[in-house]
Amino acid sequence: MMEKGLFYDLYDRLREVNFRSYSPDKLSAYLHGYLTVYAMVRIYPWLETEFGVLYDIHERAKEIARWYEVLVQKKELPANFRAGYAADLMDVYQLYSDLDFLEKGVDAAYDILTPWGSQKLVLPCRTSNICRLLCNCYYFTGDAECGELAGKLVTEALGYTRGNHRGDLLGWWDAICLYDNVVGLMELPIEEQERLKEERVRLAVRVRQVEDDMIEQFVRMGEVSSVDVGQVFYILAKREFVACNEKYEKKE
Repeated sequence: MMEKGLFYDLYDRLREVNFRSYSPDKLSAYLHGYLTVYAMVRIYPWLETEFGVLYDIHERAKEIARWYEVLVQKKELPANFRAGYAADLMDVYQLYSDLDFLEKGVDAAYDILTPWGSQKLVLPCRTSNICRLLCNCYYFTGDAECGELAGKLVTEALGYTRGNHRGDLLGWWDAICLYDNVVGLMELPIEEQERLKEERVRLAVRVRQVEDDMIEQFVRMGEVSSVDVGQVFYILAKREFVACNEKYEKKE
């Protein structure tokens, strides 16, 4: 109940936020938080009384996505940031079916992954954003090489997370979950499938601990620079969605 109240309070506070004043590389979590709320209200329309009508949630998310439309075309940006913006545009398309978002995301993706007109995919860096980009390219274009490269990055990432260094743990967790949903472990040998399943179970425990720590820090300190408020918003939105699913499935 505490998390539910915290989420609703934070959601209300964000209504007044001008996201144009935020650094764009900090907005992905806010965007995915709103996409999660949009999906939740679309499934359970009576929640409009709590979160507002779908159109308003839709426009709030598009406020960020429209900014990304411009940024993905800036070739001078670091590849990791640009890859994140392109992947996010493709994520938005899955809810809104706005072809403009998808086309700009895919065009930017292949510009990032095939520099100088190369016919071979090249990884400019080995980050969670690049992994998400590859997964989305596989999903929307059917490019098998993208799926294979994403699988290699997931395998590497699961190996890195065995240590105590957190790094981009939450970003990699999102990328790994996307890989499972979009590409699927069936692309890997049976032995590797089993190992990755075990690694993912282990990693899920660590992710939950990191998320709980972030929420506790936010409650303790409020909206300060040391707390990633966007990430807290996204975490709480995902948990509220799960809680809604469990609640209404029981009623059925």
